[in-house]
Amino acid sequence: DIFSQFFGGGGGGRRRGNREQTTPSVEMPLTLTMKQLYLGETLDVEYFREVLCTRWEECMKRSDECQAPGVRVRMQQLAPGFVQQVQQRDERCVAAGKMWKSGCKACPKKTTTEKIELTIEVTPGMRSKERITFEGVADEKPGYTAGDLHFVIMDVDEDGPFRRDRDNLYKTVEIPLVDALTGFSVSLTHLDGKEFTVNVNDVTECDHVMRVPGKGMPRRNGRGFGDLYLTFEVDFPDKLTDSQKTAIKKILGSGHDEL
Repeated sequence: DIFSQFFGGGGGGRRRGNREQTTPSVEMPLTLTMKQLYLGETLDVEYFREVLCTRWEECMKRSDECQAPGVRVRMQQLAPGFVQQVQQRDERCVAAGKMWKSGCKACPKKTTTEKIELTIEVTPGMRSKERITFEGVADEKPGYTAGDLHFVIMDVDEDGPFRRDRDNLYKTVEIPLVDALTGFSVSLTHLDGKEFTVNVNDVTECDHVMRVPGKGMPRRNGRGFGDLYLTFEVDFPDKLTDSQKTAIKKILGSGHDEL
């Protein structure tokens, strides 16, 4: 690219490969709902960054003391015949052999603000803290290659209808005691808005966990879905009438003095 051709590399700082130094990369939070992570999403965003002004090359001059961006090396005589090499920090040095002209009118601020448009592709099944990276779109700086822009996914549905762990979903369902004893059907609405029914025919213990295959989050590789785990909490009545107690004892047996 034009940077490597003009500046010819340098030392220090973060590098791509073994030559190019880059400006700091940027991380920005990308807040998404669990529904968006389930279905996938395409987002168009605007990003503002600093880029080199059009005539920046006119502000360069030759300097043998510049060894790398921000690094200046000069020779200091200690005594006749004795010379010491002294390294100093000098922001005017933009690359080996290249120095920025002070007060250059062609590009007085070195950079200018640019607005760019980016399209973020959220793949179904992506997880919180994953990154979506745009390479080379961070701020530009003389002598450096632009760093990367990372959008870091943040899931805001902590209080939503489901809890998530990797590709699996979890939900707690409360059922009355009669359903726990006799069986039941429960209708649920998934993240895509579609309803599905879970049928239970056996007696359900309190805190029983039931696995529903294929009703979790999409797998990021596109190969199916995770599972849904339902935890059933049985709602016991606060009290029973004498007639209800008698009926229950008659049905379930009278082997105990009381329930």
